[in-house]
Amino acid sequence: MTRATNNRQRQPIEELLKPLTVRAPHPARRPPTVTHIGAHSVEDLVARFGSPLCVFDEDRLRSSYRSLLSAFREHWEKTRIAWSVKTNWLSAIAATLRSEGALGEVVSGFEYGICRDLGIPGTDIIFNGPWKSDEELLRAFSESAWVNIDGGDELERILELAKGLKTPCKVGLRINVKLNYPPWDKFGFRVDEQATMDAARAISRHKKLILAGLHLHVGTYVPDVNIYRQGMESMLALALRLEAELGCTIESLDIGGGYATRNTLRGVMLPGSATAPSYADYAVAVTAPLRTHAKRLRSKPTLTLEPGRGLVDECAKFIGTVLAVKRPQDSQQTAILDVGVHILPTAYWYEHEVSPTRDDGKALAHWRLAGNLCMQIDVIREEVVLPELNRGDRLVIHDVGAYNFSQSMQFIQLRPNYVMLRGKEAHLIRRAETAMDARGAECLPKHLVTQESQASVLIRSPL
Repeated sequence: MTRATNNRQRQPIEELLKPLTVRAPHPARRPPTVTHIGAHSVEDLVARFGSPLCVFDEDRLRSSYRSLLSAFREHWEKTRIAWSVKTNWLSAIAATLRSEGALGEVVSGFEYGICRDLGIPGTDIIFNGPWKSDEELLRAFSESAWVNIDGGDELERILELAKGLKTPCKVGLRINVKLNYPPWDKFGFRVDEQATMDAARAISRHKKLILAGLHLHVGTYVPDVNIYRQGMESMLALALRLEAELGCTIESLDIGGGYATRNTLRGVMLPGSATAPSYADYAVAVTAPLRTHAKRLRSKPTLTLEPGRGLVDECAKFIGTVLAVKRPQDSQQTAILDVGVHILPTAYWYEHEVSPTRDDGKALAHWRLAGNLCMQIDVIREEVVLPELNRGDRLVIHDVGAYNFSQSMQFIQLRPNYVMLRGKEAHLIRRAETAMDARGAECLPKHLVTQESQASVLIRSPL
């Protein structure tokens, strides 16, 4: 009996699941159409700026900023927001948030330069990250930017560099706490290790450095608000110890970012709209320990937030066009879009909501949405319920503002236009790339130059 069972040919798992996937979806799953983004019709935007097209809503971005700040200040008045520039470093995004009062939170000299070019003074820049060059550190110190020291090696360099400073500079220590799995232990000093107190003592003894803050970033896309509460409790405990033993004053407690949005993570059963906490939920969790214990500190600390995804993700959409449709008999029907993972890399970990711009009422079907890149993994959605699709149809992909531009690449296709809507206005904030943008930095060795290539405007000689 056992041998007969073991020798039986197993049915492929795809065949077992096929009845579940080929069955027509229930009409209740019919997605609503999206014909306009703000005051602008999708077709008018495409006619003006082309497809694919990334569209940001400036009014929505401003509203998100104000709502987040208000939620936290309701419980802790001394709250400030530092925009996580790495999340989306488009100047129009940073400038919009700056006009609302945001500081800039950067993790590289490149991002620091973006902030300075926009007129943000060093005093309103927080410099984080696991590595900063000596040149970047000296510039930050000379312009009174706030530097959060990330580890022992960086501390040694800073202690030496700071000897040449004209005036003392305030700095913070980045710490990490085992709060989730996998732990975020690449960054900072372990809060429970002796090295953390040794680092604090070294700073307090230095004539040109002032230990004035602590920084903690608990993770990315963290829907569990209790992790933030525990993180703040750990920072407060360390702050109280530092003030008691070293006589310093901890002016800022920086809880970082990582706030979840309504985007749905791949492999998660419930949609992000059902699991993402509200701004108020995060605010209550973070500020509860402050309200209980901060009175024991020397002065009321400033609570610093470093949101990225939580502010901009839901303020942007991609408009895409169906380039081709494939309906094989033995596998999922597929629509090929002009939006690929080179400009939408978050499709690797999100199930982005997708809306049609028209619906003629025909039966719904299961569709796979693939990009137009020449690789099998260029898939925007493995399976999504949509009405009948045909070449030329438009689709709107929601909540794409965070990390997609920052992590986009020139791979097979170039980056498209990016626009920002402001009421009835539509502003181009980054033009579509050309071959010169992609290849202009290349150098061709002399021995490879031919008579034909010599005339090319793309040929450059190395310095």
